[in-house]
Amino acid sequence: MNVLKILKWLDEHFEEYILSGLLIVIAVVMMLQVIMRYVFNASLSWAEEASRYAFVWSALVSIGYSIKENSILKVDTLVESLPAGLKHILVTLINLSVTLFFGYLFVNSIPAVQRVVMTGQTSPALKIPLSWIYFAAIAGFFLATVRSVQKTGQDLRVTTRKKGA
Repeated sequence: MNVLKILKWLDEHFEEYILSGLLIVIAVVMMLQVIMRYVFNASLSWAEEASRYAFVWSALVSIGYSIKENSILKVDTLVESLPAGLKHILVTLINLSVTLFFGYLFVNSIPAVQRVVMTGQTSPALKIPLSWIYFAAIAGFFLATVRSVQKTGQDLRVTTRKKGA
């Protein structure tokens, strides 16, 4: 398979598959916990922790996905009421602000995760390094930054096509 095809597929589907997998993990683990607790009267010590960590990952990965799908929560009443030229300028400024915001969070999440790595802490029930859970911040904010850059580029291409037409 061509490298460009792989990159295109990842660009189109990466977050979808990650989020779907995490949702399946949460559902299966919680169903297993319910069965163990109410059928066998024995709780699993790790189930809530595993679900919580999967939820944290899904929350942070979903930021980039919602930007990509243009479904991120926003109030655009003011933007929609502006004339076309001013609207495009404001949308570009908003997109750049969002990109800078997530870029800032990405850059600053790296030292935070490095500090957690230095402690060597593990989770209480699963005994996995807490840095794996905290790495979700780096991954999520990186994806959000990349998707924001893509969104800004798409909006700028649309604006320049409209001006050229």
